[in-house]
Amino acid sequence: MDKNKNLNMCVMAGGSGERFWPFSRSSRPKQLLNIVGEESLIAQAVNRCATFTPHNRIYIVTTKKQAEDTQKVLPELPAENIIAEPYGRNTAPCIGLISALLAVENPDEILGVIPADHWIPDVDIYARIMLDAAKVAGEHHALVTIGIQPRGPETGYGYILAGEKLESPHKTVFSKVEKFIEKPEKERAEELIATGNAFWNAGMFVFRVGDMLEAFRKFMPEFYENLKKIKDAGENPESIINEIYDSAPSISIDYAIMEKADNVIVAHGEFNWDDVGSWSSVASHWQKDEFGNSAKGDYVTVDSSNCVIGNEGDGIVGVIGMDNVIVVKTDDAVLVCPKNRAQDVKKLVQKLRSNENTKKYVE
Repeated sequence: MDKNKNLNMCVMAGGSGERFWPFSRSSRPKQLLNIVGEESLIAQAVNRCATFTPHNRIYIVTTKKQAEDTQKVLPELPAENIIAEPYGRNTAPCIGLISALLAVENPDEILGVIPADHWIPDVDIYARIMLDAAKVAGEHHALVTIGIQPRGPETGYGYILAGEKLESPHKTVFSKVEKFIEKPEKERAEELIATGNAFWNAGMFVFRVGDMLEAFRKFMPEFYENLKKIKDAGENPESIINEIYDSAPSISIDYAIMEKADNVIVAHGEFNWDDVGSWSSVASHWQKDEFGNSAKGDYVTVDSSNCVIGNEGDGIVGVIGMDNVIVVKTDDAVLVCPKNRAQDVKKLVQKLRSNENTKKYVE
């Protein structure tokens, strides 16, 4: 595939992956691990981007704590393309920061922003949609979001309700966004899917950086005034970035910008996708045995089925008489929980972190 030498890509990689404890810790978050596939999730994300844009136009936004390890797993990227936030402030400050940095040279730069922890096997289709989205973003001065065709009434994702379709010469279908919908109850999710116009919100965006900064001016004016300082910071904006983040709100780009803007377009994503969000989500990626147990590492079971079993440490994991249970072991920690409580691993991590005697197990 020909590469678009004018398209920049930013991989957001500041999360700590709390739902993948105990494999994931704050010092080695899930995006740096081989949770699915042979490479780290962030390396997979960069490799996908590299099929349609050069490495020197791929940027990573991560935290200072993770910047060095991120550079180690991505030696093909220029060191200056690893941008360190002082601390995580959700996706709106992250996207505002990278937009402001690129706009210093040229506000017409086109930027795609993606999370680091997605699994997308259909690379050719993904690349075509991202390239088409870049063209539409430039042609329409639009903020383009990528919507995923739902595979079922999933209640763990937000939804995008598409309106009128755009006339477009591109193979990808685009529609105006009618509404963003927060994570719905199952009945509401079924209603949305029945319309045929609803997509999962995958948190992927493509836009002209000048248009995104204009949206920040409208909807986050105080933060926008701070972002403007980057233009005057010269070649070493670190002190300005620290100042910006000291007063930056912790808010998602959806709440801050996308739900309010009137120039939002959704690209109809036709590729297979998974956000690899919790231990239950790896069941479809890890090797299954004849009883439906998905496993990574050494294990043995008796009368157990449909379990997720991960063993990163020495020794073996034994599971007896369990169904739909998650069992994950490292050298210093063990997790056991029902698969339908996988989202609550984050609560367990927060509890461990709040105690001086146990916080070492999440760091």
